[in-house]
Amino acid sequence: MEDKRIRRTKKLLRQALTRLMRQKDFQSITVTDVVREADINRGTFYAHYRDIYDLREKIEEEMIADFRAMIVDIKPDAINTSLRPVLAQTVAYLEENREVVCALMQANGPDSFGWKMVKVIEECRLAALPVITVEDTYLARFVATGLVGMMQMWVRDKTSLSREGLSALMARKLELLLPRESV
Repeated sequence: MEDKRIRRTKKLLRQALTRLMRQKDFQSITVTDVVREADINRGTFYAHYRDIYDLREKIEEEMIADFRAMIVDIKPDAINTSLRPVLAQTVAYLEENREVVCALMQANGPDSFGWKMVKVIEECRLAALPVITVEDTYLARFVATGLVGMMQMWVRDKTSLSREGLSALMARKLELLLPRESV
């Protein structure tokens, strides 16, 4: 268990980076920008992180670990392959962390936060299948990419749907793609 002061410092740094990422391009953010925004000492920053990229990576790792933990807790099995609880839990988590998720999802590329989310959802879907075919792997990627795309749109558009509305919409679309017992 981390000391309360360390948790507070990391939270301040996370919030500072999030605010800065909402204001400007990530590549132009410096350690100086973050420590000034967080109102902490530069040495304190380096006590926890190597650089800005390390800070962002740690934030992403923590959030992806949270997603994985949610899925493990409600992981569909061969008898109950429903993705509904996973969707509801994921959307609730996104809503709670909307600002940081929105900032992280601005990046693109194979190592971006959005693609990491795709991989988690894809793994969840494939783990629920008793036998995995080539078609299953393609469908899992298609579904995961679509779900993350819907989540990205929802996170950026604060006024559109409630979290229950988004979960229901995703479930309805999944019913079109997956066998009835899978949604």
